[in-house]
Amino acid sequence: MSHLVALLLFSALVSVVFALLQREGRRERIRFGLMTFAAFVASALVVGWLMYPFPS
Repeated sequence: MSHLVALLLFSALVSVVFALLQREGRRERIRFGLMTFAAFVASALVVGWLMYPFPS
């Protein structure tokens, strides 16, 4: 399993849990879950891109 797949799986699972705990209506849960998922993935990709030039 690649790091990207692990990131997507983790983001999806955490987003579902957050949506179930934070919002009441079905539509609100779906919207919040999708927004949280997108925020997780986008922030991880941006941080990874910013760290790329630095040696490991």
